[in-house]
Amino acid sequence: MLVNGQHQNLLPVADRAVQYGDGAFETILVRDHQPVFWQQHLDRLYAACQTLQIPADLSTLRTEADSLIAAHGATGVLKIIISRGAGGRGYSAPASPEPTRILQIHPLPQDYLHAASKGIRAFKCKHPLSSNPVLAGLKHLNRLDQVMASFEVPTQFQEGLMCNAAGDLIEGIKSNVFIVIDGVLLTPELSQCGVAGVMRAAIISRCREHASLNVAERKLGLEELETASEVFVCNSVMGIWPITQIQWNQAALNYEIGPITKRLQALIAEDGPI
Repeated sequence: MLVNGQHQNLLPVADRAVQYGDGAFETILVRDHQPVFWQQHLDRLYAACQTLQIPADLSTLRTEADSLIAAHGATGVLKIIISRGAGGRGYSAPASPEPTRILQIHPLPQDYLHAASKGIRAFKCKHPLSSNPVLAGLKHLNRLDQVMASFEVPTQFQEGLMCNAAGDLIEGIKSNVFIVIDGVLLTPELSQCGVAGVMRAAIISRCREHASLNVAERKLGLEELETASEVFVCNSVMGIWPITQIQWNQAALNYEIGPITKRLQALIAEDGPI
Protein backbone atom coordinates (compact mmCIF):
# COMPACT_ATOMS: atom_id res chain seq x y z
CA MET A 1 0.00 0.00 0.00
CA LEU A 2 1.17 3.53 -0.76
CA VAL A 3 0.25 6.49 1.45
CA ASN A 4 1.29 9.79 -0.11
CA GLY A 5 3.76 7.90 -2.28
CA GLN A 6 5.37 5.99 0.61
CA HIS A 7 5.13 2.25 1.26
CA GLN A 8 3.33 1.94 4.58
CA ASN A 9 0.28 0.34 6.18
CA LEU A 10 -0.51 3.04 8.71
CA LEU A 11 -2.85 6.02 8.59
CA PRO A 12 -3.10 8.70 11.31
CA VAL A 13 -6.24 8.25 13.40
CA ALA A 14 -6.87 11.97 12.94
CA ASP A 15 -7.27 11.51 9.17
CA ARG A 16 -10.75 12.66 8.16
CA ALA A 17 -11.27 9.46 6.15
CA VAL A 18 -11.26 7.66 9.49
CA GLN A 19 -13.12 10.32 11.46
CA TYR A 20 -15.87 11.29 9.00
CA GLY A 21 -15.57 9.35 5.74
CA ASP A 22 -14.41 12.68 4.29
CA GLY A 23 -13.13 11.74 0.86
CA ALA A 24 -13.70 9.82 -2.35
CA PHE A 25 -12.38 6.64 -3.95
CA GLU A 26 -12.07 4.67 -7.18
CA THR A 27 -11.83 0.91 -7.73
CA ILE A 28 -10.08 0.05 -10.99
CA LEU A 29 -9.53 -3.18 -12.92
CA VAL A 30 -5.87 -3.91 -13.71
CA ARG A 31 -5.33 -6.06 -16.78
CA ASP A 32 -2.02 -6.77 -18.53
CA HIS A 33 -0.34 -4.39 -16.07
CA GLN A 34 -2.65 -1.54 -17.17
CA PRO A 35 -5.44 0.20 -15.20
CA VAL A 36 -8.52 -0.10 -17.42
CA PHE A 37 -10.58 3.07 -18.02
CA TRP A 38 -7.84 5.01 -16.23
CA GLN A 39 -8.75 8.44 -17.60
CA GLN A 40 -12.45 7.97 -16.85
CA HIS A 41 -11.66 7.01 -13.26
CA LEU A 42 -9.24 9.92 -12.88
CA ASP A 43 -11.81 12.36 -14.25
CA ARG A 44 -14.49 11.08 -11.88
CA LEU A 45 -12.14 11.25 -8.91
CA TYR A 46 -11.18 14.82 -9.81
CA ALA A 47 -14.87 15.78 -10.14
CA ALA A 48 -15.64 14.23 -6.74
CA CYS A 49 -12.79 16.15 -5.12
CA GLN A 50 -14.09 19.37 -6.65
CA THR A 51 -17.61 18.76 -5.32
CA LEU A 52 -16.25 17.88 -1.86
CA GLN A 53 -13.88 20.88 -2.00
CA ILE A 54 -10.81 18.73 -1.43
CA PRO A 55 -7.79 20.48 -3.03
CA ALA A 56 -6.09 17.23 -3.99
CA ASP A 57 -3.09 17.06 -6.32
CA LEU A 58 -3.72 14.01 -8.52
CA SER A 59 -0.73 14.54 -10.82
CA THR A 60 1.36 11.75 -9.25
CA LEU A 61 -1.37 9.10 -9.15
CA ARG A 62 -0.44 7.36 -12.43
CA THR A 63 3.22 7.07 -11.48
CA GLU A 64 2.30 5.72 -8.05
CA ALA A 65 -0.26 3.32 -9.55
CA ASP A 66 2.23 1.99 -12.09
CA SER A 67 4.84 1.32 -9.41
CA LEU A 68 2.33 -0.53 -7.26
CA ILE A 69 1.06 -2.57 -10.22
CA ALA A 70 4.60 -3.48 -11.28
CA ALA A 71 5.26 -4.95 -7.85
CA HIS A 72 2.08 -7.02 -7.66
CA GLY A 73 1.45 -8.69 -11.03
CA ALA A 74 -0.42 -8.26 -14.28
CA THR A 75 -3.99 -8.58 -13.01
CA GLY A 76 -5.74 -7.21 -9.96
CA VAL A 77 -7.92 -4.52 -8.46
CA LEU A 78 -6.45 -1.09 -7.78
CA LYS A 79 -8.15 1.07 -5.16
CA ILE A 80 -7.39 4.78 -4.87
CA ILE A 81 -8.62 6.80 -1.88
CA ILE A 82 -8.34 10.56 -1.53
CA SER A 83 -9.16 11.99 1.88
CA ARG A 84 -9.10 15.58 3.05
CA GLY A 85 -6.22 14.58 5.35
CA ALA A 86 -5.76 15.02 9.07
CA GLY A 87 -7.83 17.55 10.98
CA GLY A 88 -8.79 18.46 14.51
CA ARG A 89 -11.92 17.51 16.39
CA GLY A 90 -15.18 18.72 14.82
CA TYR A 91 -16.74 18.71 11.40
CA SER A 92 -15.24 21.97 10.14
CA ALA A 93 -12.39 21.30 7.73
CA PRO A 94 -8.91 22.74 8.26
CA ALA A 95 -8.36 26.09 6.55
CA SER A 96 -5.42 24.64 4.60
CA PRO A 97 -5.99 20.88 4.35
CA GLU A 98 -3.25 18.48 3.26
CA PRO A 99 -5.10 15.69 1.42
CA THR A 100 -4.02 12.07 1.80
CA ARG A 101 -3.51 9.73 -1.17
CA ILE A 102 -3.91 6.01 -0.50
CA LEU A 103 -3.32 3.34 -3.16
CA GLN A 104 -3.92 -0.37 -2.60
CA ILE A 105 -3.90 -3.37 -4.93
CA HIS A 106 -5.79 -6.62 -4.38
CA PRO A 107 -6.21 -9.91 -6.29
CA LEU A 108 -9.09 -10.14 -8.75
CA PRO A 109 -11.79 -12.41 -7.24
CA GLN A 110 -11.70 -15.85 -8.86
CA ASP A 111 -15.47 -16.15 -9.35
CA TYR A 112 -15.88 -13.03 -11.51
CA LEU A 113 -15.37 -14.80 -14.87
CA HIS A 114 -17.93 -17.47 -13.97
CA ALA A 115 -20.48 -14.86 -12.91
CA ALA A 116 -20.03 -12.95 -16.19
CA SER A 117 -20.66 -16.05 -18.32
CA LYS A 118 -23.24 -17.97 -16.28
CA GLY A 119 -25.11 -15.15 -14.54
CA ILE A 120 -25.97 -14.51 -10.90
CA ARG A 121 -28.87 -14.40 -8.47
CA ALA A 122 -29.73 -11.04 -6.87
CA PHE A 123 -31.61 -10.21 -3.68
CA LYS A 124 -33.70 -7.08 -3.08
CA CYS A 125 -32.52 -5.47 0.16
CA LYS A 126 -34.81 -3.66 2.59
CA HIS A 127 -32.24 -1.08 3.70
CA PRO A 128 -32.89 2.09 1.64
CA LEU A 129 -30.30 4.32 0.03
CA SER A 130 -30.00 7.78 1.57
CA SER A 131 -31.00 10.59 -0.79
CA ASN A 132 -28.93 13.75 -1.24
CA PRO A 133 -28.86 15.50 -4.63
CA VAL A 134 -25.55 17.22 -3.82
CA LEU A 135 -23.76 13.93 -3.23
CA ALA A 136 -25.73 11.86 -5.77
CA GLY A 137 -23.48 10.15 -8.29
CA LEU A 138 -20.30 10.54 -6.22
CA LYS A 139 -18.25 7.59 -5.01
CA HIS A 140 -17.58 9.16 -1.62
CA LEU A 141 -16.20 7.28 1.36
CA ASN A 142 -19.48 7.05 3.29
CA ARG A 143 -20.70 3.57 2.30
CA LEU A 144 -22.74 2.73 5.42
CA ASP A 145 -25.92 2.13 3.38
CA GLN A 146 -24.07 -0.51 1.36
CA VAL A 147 -22.56 -2.04 4.50
CA MET A 148 -25.96 -2.36 6.15
CA ALA A 149 -27.58 -3.78 3.01
CA SER A 150 -24.85 -6.39 2.64
CA PHE A 151 -25.89 -7.97 5.96
CA GLU A 152 -29.24 -8.87 4.36
CA VAL A 153 -27.95 -10.78 1.34
CA PRO A 154 -28.11 -14.59 1.79
CA THR A 155 -24.98 -16.52 0.82
CA GLN A 156 -26.62 -18.09 -2.24
CA PHE A 157 -27.05 -14.65 -3.82
CA GLN A 158 -24.16 -12.79 -5.45
CA GLU A 159 -25.49 -9.22 -5.31
CA GLY A 160 -28.04 -7.14 -3.45
CA LEU A 161 -30.32 -4.62 -5.15
CA MET A 162 -31.02 -1.33 -3.37
CA CYS A 163 -33.94 1.10 -3.60
CA ASN A 164 -34.52 4.62 -2.33
CA ALA A 165 -37.01 5.34 0.46
CA ALA A 166 -39.84 5.53 -2.10
CA GLY A 167 -39.11 2.00 -3.31
CA ASP A 168 -37.59 2.91 -6.67
CA LEU A 169 -34.77 0.67 -7.85
CA ILE A 170 -31.46 2.58 -7.84
CA GLU A 171 -28.46 0.23 -7.99
CA GLY A 172 -26.75 -2.86 -6.65
CA ILE A 173 -24.68 -2.83 -3.49
CA LYS A 174 -21.50 -2.81 -5.58
CA SER A 175 -22.91 -2.22 -9.05
CA ASN A 176 -25.20 -0.30 -11.36
CA VAL A 177 -28.22 -2.03 -12.86
CA PHE A 178 -29.75 -2.18 -16.35
CA ILE A 179 -32.91 -3.87 -17.62
CA VAL A 180 -34.29 -4.53 -21.09
CA ILE A 181 -37.97 -3.92 -21.92
CA ASP A 182 -39.22 -4.28 -25.51
CA GLY A 183 -35.66 -4.04 -26.82
CA VAL A 184 -34.87 -0.79 -24.97
CA LEU A 185 -32.10 -0.70 -22.37
CA LEU A 186 -33.16 1.14 -19.20
CA THR A 187 -31.16 2.19 -16.15
CA PRO A 188 -32.27 4.12 -13.04
CA GLU A 189 -31.74 7.86 -13.05
CA LEU A 190 -29.39 8.96 -10.26
CA SER A 191 -30.30 12.57 -9.53
CA GLN A 192 -31.04 11.94 -5.84
CA CYS A 193 -28.81 9.02 -4.86
CA GLY A 194 -26.63 6.23 -6.20
CA VAL A 195 -23.17 6.04 -7.77
CA ALA A 196 -22.67 7.08 -11.39
CA GLY A 197 -20.34 4.23 -12.29
CA VAL A 198 -17.60 4.32 -14.90
CA MET A 199 -18.88 1.08 -16.45
CA ARG A 200 -22.43 2.45 -16.45
CA ALA A 201 -21.19 5.48 -18.40
CA ALA A 202 -19.25 3.24 -20.81
CA ILE A 203 -22.36 1.15 -21.53
CA ILE A 204 -24.51 4.22 -22.15
CA SER A 205 -21.79 5.58 -24.46
CA ARG A 206 -21.58 2.31 -26.42
CA CYS A 207 -25.36 2.26 -26.86
CA ARG A 208 -25.35 5.79 -28.24
CA GLU A 209 -22.64 4.82 -30.73
CA HIS A 210 -24.81 2.01 -32.12
CA ALA A 211 -28.15 2.97 -33.64
CA SER A 212 -29.63 -0.46 -32.90
CA LEU A 213 -29.06 -0.08 -29.14
CA ASN A 214 -31.56 2.27 -27.50
CA VAL A 215 -30.88 3.39 -23.93
CA ALA A 216 -32.76 5.62 -21.46
CA GLU A 217 -32.41 6.69 -17.83
CA ARG A 218 -35.64 6.80 -15.82
CA LYS A 219 -37.42 5.69 -12.67
CA LEU A 220 -37.65 1.90 -12.33
CA GLY A 221 -39.44 -0.38 -9.90
CA LEU A 222 -40.97 -3.81 -9.44
CA GLU A 223 -43.43 -3.32 -12.31
CA GLU A 224 -40.58 -2.80 -14.78
CA LEU A 225 -38.66 -5.80 -13.44
CA GLU A 226 -41.75 -7.98 -13.87
CA THR A 227 -41.93 -7.07 -17.57
CA ALA A 228 -38.18 -7.04 -18.30
CA SER A 229 -36.70 -9.66 -20.61
CA GLU A 230 -33.09 -9.13 -19.50
CA VAL A 231 -31.43 -7.71 -16.38
CA PHE A 232 -27.76 -7.21 -15.61
CA VAL A 233 -25.52 -5.42 -13.15
CA CYS A 234 -22.13 -3.92 -13.87
CA ASN A 235 -19.11 -2.15 -12.51
CA SER A 236 -15.65 -1.41 -13.82
CA VAL A 237 -14.07 -4.47 -12.18
CA MET A 238 -16.73 -7.15 -12.72
CA GLY A 239 -17.70 -5.93 -16.18
CA ILE A 240 -21.27 -7.09 -16.91
CA TRP A 241 -22.96 -9.77 -14.82
CA PRO A 242 -26.26 -11.09 -16.20
CA ILE A 243 -28.96 -11.68 -13.59
CA THR A 244 -30.88 -14.95 -13.96
CA GLN A 245 -33.05 -14.52 -10.86
CA ILE A 246 -34.11 -11.72 -8.51
CA GLN A 247 -35.68 -12.41 -5.14
CA TRP A 248 -37.89 -9.32 -4.74
CA ASN A 249 -39.71 -9.61 -1.40
CA GLN A 250 -41.82 -12.77 -1.85
CA ALA A 251 -41.52 -12.92 -5.65
CA ALA A 252 -38.87 -14.83 -7.59
CA LEU A 253 -38.30 -13.16 -10.97
CA ASN A 254 -36.44 -15.25 -13.57
CA TYR A 255 -34.56 -14.13 -16.68
CA GLU A 256 -32.55 -15.49 -19.59
CA ILE A 257 -29.13 -14.18 -20.52
CA GLY A 258 -30.37 -12.31 -23.57
CA PRO A 259 -28.90 -10.96 -26.81
CA ILE A 260 -28.53 -7.33 -25.68
CA THR A 261 -26.61 -8.37 -22.58
CA LYS A 262 -24.30 -10.60 -24.64
CA ARG A 263 -23.74 -7.90 -27.25
CA LEU A 264 -22.83 -5.33 -24.63
CA GLN A 265 -20.46 -7.78 -22.98
CA ALA A 266 -18.70 -8.15 -26.33
CA LEU A 267 -18.56 -4.41 -26.94
CA ILE A 268 -17.22 -3.65 -23.48
CA ALA A 269 -14.64 -6.45 -23.73
CA GLU A 270 -12.99 -4.40 -26.47
CA ASP A 271 -12.08 -1.84 -23.78
CA GLY A 272 -10.44 -4.40 -21.54
CA PRO A 273 -12.79 -5.48 -18.69
CA ILE A 274 -13.51 -9.18 -18.27
